[in-house]
Amino acid sequence: MGYDRSTPCAVWIITELPMADFSSHLNTLANYLWTLSPAARRPAASASRLVAHRGAHGHGSSGAVVENTLEAFELCLQLGIWGAELDVQLTRDGEPVVHHDPHCGRLFQRPDLVIADTRFSELRAAVPHIPHLDEVVQMAHGRLHLMIEIKESWRQRTDLPLRVSERLQALTPQADFHLLSLEPDHLEGFREIPKDAFVDVAQANTASIVRQNLALGHGAVAGSFALIGGGTLQQLRDAGRCVGTGFVENGLILNREINRGVDWVFSDSVLQLPLDQGVAADQS
Repeated sequence: MGYDRSTPCAVWIITELPMADFSSHLNTLANYLWTLSPAARRPAASASRLVAHRGAHGHGSSGAVVENTLEAFELCLQLGIWGAELDVQLTRDGEPVVHHDPHCGRLFQRPDLVIADTRFSELRAAVPHIPHLDEVVQMAHGRLHLMIEIKESWRQRTDLPLRVSERLQALTPQADFHLLSLEPDHLEGFREIPKDAFVDVAQANTASIVRQNLALGHGAVAGSFALIGGGTLQQLRDAGRCVGTGFVENGLILNREINRGVDWVFSDSVLQLPLDQGVAADQS
């Protein structure tokens, strides 16, 4: 990517970042700057639904909890958190498992284990902490709303929609779960699930995701609270869409988003949030 060398350094360095990195840096900065917003300082009068990104993971009172594990989802229940986001991929033999990365290196020091190339029995024997989607559904049923991110395209993995959908038959779309994706087309293969249960997730491409969402008729949009401004929020509201924002890292930003009236507030740091406020753990 090229740039004008007359552009101030701080600007062109940021524009050189990949979208995911840019979004992450922006989110960290906004979690400090947006605390100055009047809405952040005003006590929340209503409750949004808090969603723990990859479960309640990190260092808590009982020690370290690994993301996307049954322990992380159980901790959500113990804390009274409304929902959990989780990532689903298929093993070589088509079993849906909950894991974010394509391989097991970052969390379990097994980069040689690529999810798509490994049979479920082999994966379970090598890394028993990676749950099958069935296990999460059975644990969460009626107690924890599941925001299930689809990481692969049904155009490449043609069995993906069936393999995931059949595991969700005991749940009710929208009431018990939603499907999420960074690529709206990834959700189009799930023809047995109503589009109202689809959430299109934006990184730094909010305008593009909103356009695709409105064109496809998906039920919701989620993205950075720093990039979903008042105008975009109203546009989505007028179109009958639900809206989720994230990632909040402190109670002031949580207050701001609740006061803005978003439907869901996503956090990657729920163990650091003031859950005793009563606004973050609403089950309604």
